[in-house]
Amino acid sequence: MTGHVRWDKETKSWMYTIEIGRGGNRKRRVKKNFKKQREAKEAMNLAVAELQQTESVVDHDITLGEYLDYWLRNYAKTNTAPNTYKGYEKIVRVHIKPSLGKTKLAELKTKYVQEYYTEKLGLHEFADEEDTVLSAQTVKHHHRLLTKALNDAIDWEFISKNVATKAKPPKPERYKIITYSVDELNKLFEKAKASKVHYPIIFTATETGARLGELRAVTWNDIDLDNRRIYITKTAYDAEGGGVGIKDLTKNGRDRYVTMGKRLTAFLKEHKEKYLETKKILGKSFNPLDLVFNNTKGNYFDPRELLKSLKKAYRRAGLKVGRFHDLRHSHATLLLQKNVHPKVVSERLGHSKIGITVDLYSHVVPSLQDGAVEVFDDMFD
Repeated sequence: MTGHVRWDKETKSWMYTIEIGRGGNRKRRVKKNFKKQREAKEAMNLAVAELQQTESVVDHDITLGEYLDYWLRNYAKTNTAPNTYKGYEKIVRVHIKPSLGKTKLAELKTKYVQEYYTEKLGLHEFADEEDTVLSAQTVKHHHRLLTKALNDAIDWEFISKNVATKAKPPKPERYKIITYSVDELNKLFEKAKASKVHYPIIFTATETGARLGELRAVTWNDIDLDNRRIYITKTAYDAEGGGVGIKDLTKNGRDRYVTMGKRLTAFLKEHKEKYLETKKILGKSFNPLDLVFNNTKGNYFDPRELLKSLKKAYRRAGLKVGRFHDLRHSHATLLLQKNVHPKVVSERLGHSKIGITVDLYSHVVPSLQDGAVEVFDDMFD
């Protein structure tokens, strides 16, 4: 955006011209009839300031698709976890770009974004293919991505306002956490034993509350059987282009560890003995990374195969089919029901704040409050 002041011979007055954009999209805003050059300059400066609040100020030719590629490279890839970036890249490539990618960033409107949500929910009159229909929760993820990306576009001076903030994403139903009782978990373990590959991680996840990625990355060097600790210092993720990547989780030089119970300690001792016997037979080339949980070839196992195995065990045990993450939820819920302090549960789960734990497991809070009242009453009896 540029502006200049000059003398107009026809009107015999000062005038200013402001040019917006570039190339074929260049626009001009002209104002005439100022008696003094100073007045024209002051008016021009005010007009420029006003336009900078309402106009795209960097590149009027860039499309939304081009900008999102730029955003993925310059923000998402360096500022988000690998799996998060992978999810963002897929949303942009598979969904947003085919629908809105050719729209110029400066010409994107709230109604276009709103119509995109409608299309993805399968409510658009032309949305007749099943694979184009997404859940309300997934569409809300798209809304969050667009909102964040366009906020960054403001910071980087591509645009001056975020049209996604006024779009109305669908209101998804909150995922209902599934938790299992001790009896139900014992039934699950009996059926899960059918898979020698997947049972160890299913059992360990329930006993520790650790996340799937964290357990995939655990090596025998992270297991301290004498002091009954599992050190959680990294997470495994499926890398872009294939293979498995590892991300360090250690913060401020402090390792997070989860204390193991006697049952898990005994199980892992036996599991290690079997592993060492196998390695002795197959040689050093088997499981060169010393993974605690690995497939039959000694490599990282496929999470999709784990989930298939787990769902099969749920069904055989006659339980409601949940996710792998529900083993973590069950661990936390059982501890809270036994009056373990939420701070301790929070540390075991690796939550950054105790408030996350309390909010996530608010369904347990009423029973905890009942117990607290009984304790207080007992003090005055």
